[in-house]
Amino acid sequence: MSTGNKSAGSGNFFLALLLFCVTAMIAVVLLIVALLIAVSEWLGSFTWAALLVGGVFVLAAAGIYFFAIKDPVRQIRARIETVYDVARLLKQGYDWVAAKLEFFVRLKHELWPSE
Repeated sequence: MSTGNKSAGSGNFFLALLLFCVTAMIAVVLLIVALLIAVSEWLGSFTWAALLVGGVFVLAAAGIYFFAIKDPVRQIRARIETVYDVARLLKQGYDWVAAKLEFFVRLKHELWPSE
């Protein structure tokens, strides 16, 4: 098998995966709209139905955040802070080395001026 066939197959896979995700998101949106319409028929008010369905999703999102996502987000934040600290130290080291090199270049020009 050639590597050309392999890359073309992976491109088709990613396209199919993208289309699957888009159609799945459309299906979820349509299900939420159908739920909203059903609740509005039950309550007799579209506004109250929208508030109720929206409130349920806000509670679901808050529950998912607090029970499943909060700790990983905290860990990611700590890792980002570590990366920031390392980058800051690297910049300080670079500035220190650059200052020393600049000193030696100025010293060279003072001791041996070029004509």
